[in-house]
Amino acid sequence: MDHSQPAAPTVRRPIVYVSLEHEGAPATILRFDKPFSIGSDPHSDVAIDTPNVSPHHAQVVREDNCWWLRSVEGSKGIVIDGKAVDAVPLATGVSVRLGSKGPLLSFRIEEPAIGEHERRRGLHLPAHLRDVIRASTRIISIEEHKELVRKFIDRAGKYERKKYQRYVAGLIVLGVIGFSYAYYKHTQYEKLEAKARDVFYQMKDLELAFRNLERTVLATGDTTARADLHQYWLKLASLNRNYDQYVDELGIYKGASDEKKVTILRVARIFGECELDMPKGFVDEVEHYIKEWKRSDRLVSSIQRAHELGFDRLITQSMLDQHLPPQFFYLALQESGFDTAMCGPPTRYGIAKGMWQFIPSTAMHYGLRTGPLVQVARTDPRDERHLAEKSTLAAAEYIRDIYDTEAQASGLLVLASYNWGPNAVRGLIREMPENPRQRNFWSLLQTYHDKIPHQTYDYVYFIFSAAVIGENPQLFGFSFDKLQTTGAM
Repeated sequence: MDHSQPAAPTVRRPIVYVSLEHEGAPATILRFDKPFSIGSDPHSDVAIDTPNVSPHHAQVVREDNCWWLRSVEGSKGIVIDGKAVDAVPLATGVSVRLGSKGPLLSFRIEEPAIGEHERRRGLHLPAHLRDVIRASTRIISIEEHKELVRKFIDRAGKYERKKYQRYVAGLIVLGVIGFSYAYYKHTQYEKLEAKARDVFYQMKDLELAFRNLERTVLATGDTTARADLHQYWLKLASLNRNYDQYVDELGIYKGASDEKKVTILRVARIFGECELDMPKGFVDEVEHYIKEWKRSDRLVSSIQRAHELGFDRLITQSMLDQHLPPQFFYLALQESGFDTAMCGPPTRYGIAKGMWQFIPSTAMHYGLRTGPLVQVARTDPRDERHLAEKSTLAAAEYIRDIYDTEAQASGLLVLASYNWGPNAVRGLIREMPENPRQRNFWSLLQTYHDKIPHQTYDYVYFIFSAAVIGENPQLFGFSFDKLQTTGAM
């Protein structure tokens, strides 16, 4: 007869998996089921030989049913989301950096399977209770925790509740930790988003100041102002880099599965609009106008004409020479389909002519001669509005002036203003505060959506959607090649 005692069940402890990434080397994954140390000391459990890590940098401990990463006195700190902290609760998906430039550590937590707890206690728990305890192995919202606890209490009356108090207590503790961490992450994101907006609109203010100073230099030849101009340019380039870094940290483009939406965001930025402030529904509206382009061959035939006549190179280079987005190429497409002989209908401002559809007064202001048929809706060989190169140079200068003044560096406001000139939309624009943060196309849409004439609304969206298509024609179902219209301002 066998009098041996049955083997004691194996007790699994919560497991911490640590992924170490440093200096481009393949990630190293370590596994721990008890507290461990991190540092450059070779005797550390996680030994990291780098100047950015102190000998006894940090330690991971188990407290209140949760793993914690704590900084050790004298270390260079723990950085999460760009902020140094003394300690951080660990959960699956949490990543921290040791010091500002140290290695990146990512954590994954594995709690013991509920079945082992049941066997160890000789207890067979019902399904609803297993759901409650299983939820404690992940971070969920306070509301979900409350609902699980309520269901547990309602349905567990036939069990002795004292046996399960520790489960409920642990569940609540984990819920508080999860809620606190989620709130911390949300607060950090909001702060970073606010910083990004500030940098963007500082960039717009500086861009306008740069252009005004540039005009002074060209008009006077002032050498002191020329030196200031160089400093403005360096500062503008620095702000651009800072904003790009913030956008990267916010993950605006990272991991985006919708490539079409990413393209729309990028083109909005090219036109001088802040991606972070894009109105809800804008992406869907752009996709609607892309579908409208597919209903006819106007886009394809116009681009083919521009390419055959060399207008694509002429227009994009003229815009770049004025420090403008080359995507203003599509404005001429909407105005005339790149037809230099185009004549508009008679209006109270005269007859618009040429590829850029200049009215007589605007043409003469920008150095274009009108011909003897100025009041007749017919092509006039002596009217310089029909000359591709000369009218394009004038158009680039005109667009630049709108961009620098009433549009306040908002490219899409330029389109709206160009379409209606001194009419309704220009009046709405001038009612807006004269600064880039409050005077931009997003603000126009949100403040005056019902007052924007339908013609102008269509005009802006058709041009913008054409520019989006031009960035990746095949992505949007078009067969022509991508136009070389991208470039830094």
